[in-house]
Amino acid sequence: MDDRMNRITAEIAEVVERNLRRELLREREAMLRSELEAVRAELGRIGAGRPIHQAARKPVLVSQPQPKLPASSRPVRGASARALIIRTLKHSGHPMTIKELTKAILRRGWKSARKYPVKTVDATLRNNTQEFRRTAPSTFELNR
Repeated sequence: MDDRMNRITAEIAEVVERNLRRELLREREAMLRSELEAVRAELGRIGAGRPIHQAARKPVLVSQPQPKLPASSRPVRGASARALIIRTLKHSGHPMTIKELTKAILRRGWKSARKYPVKTVDATLRNNTQEFRRTAPSTFELNR
């Protein structure tokens, strides 16, 4: 009889726990829905051209002055992948594979927004057929 009572008590506790969990998840869902509505409203304001408030940036303290690097060895920030590929191919003077191009550009300090920069370089080469010519599989040169 005790064994049966223990099983029934355990089942009741399990049902109560499941119901409590379900209730907590419903509350969280409601909270997330309201947050989603707020984000959508803000996106609508941004799309309408209303100004958004930006957090003030903290000044960066530099302990020692940075040395000036020659223009050719400086990291390239904000430059397009297309411009960097053109510069790299001009500098090399011969056709390069997509992987070689990507390594050369990354060595110069380029930061890709994508997880796999090779895909950015590949897409740029294949979408700009007027500037880049395919000489072999995955190998390109300038079309000029």
